[in-house]
Amino acid sequence: MKKQAKNTTDNRIVYLNHDETADPIKVIHEFFSHAWLPDHLKMLKRWRNDAAFESEEPKKCSPALLVYHYELIIKLIEAAWLLKGRKPGRLDFDDKTERESAKCYIKKEGKKLRNYPENLSIREIVKPSSVLKKMFRIYHLDGYKKILHTWLHDALNPSFMEERLSKFEVITVYEQLVKLFEATWLIRERVKDGD
Repeated sequence: MKKQAKNTTDNRIVYLNHDETADPIKVIHEFFSHAWLPDHLKMLKRWRNDAAFESEEPKKCSPALLVYHYELIIKLIEAAWLLKGRKPGRLDFDDKTERESAKCYIKKEGKKLRNYPENLSIREIVKPSSVLKKMFRIYHLDGYKKILHTWLHDALNPSFMEERLSKFEVITVYEQLVKLFEATWLIRERVKDGD
């Protein structure tokens, strides 16, 4: 893929309606109302495998379910794009000077919350919005949409499509989406509780 242009017209919000654009947190709540975090992560892994790896076995994702999840994920990415400058779900700790206090709080929160993130650093758990900022330094909104569109077509194709995306693109986008799912799960849980 070509390097991302910083042209904001390429990074248009297409899937969100007016209410969701005004309040992107609604999109996060909607995303997790369709499935819990572990189910979203399993679906993402199946989709990645169907799109990126050749196999003798039939593809694991049904076409209808794949398109459904594709649209949910694109909406979540658009919401993350809108939230990247905000600080939802942030804990009131300085992750450098209050690291031990933050660790203690995270341990306590991890016992309280179901499906606590496993792929986020302490800093990312304290400030889940940092994941949103970081992911858009790698690719802009339009870049994720293009790559996921390719994943969708590759996963829907009955035969394996050889090397349409580089391994770097597949691995990087997959890892960023895992972190996005976990960060937005934390944001959802913390905003739900009024934090």
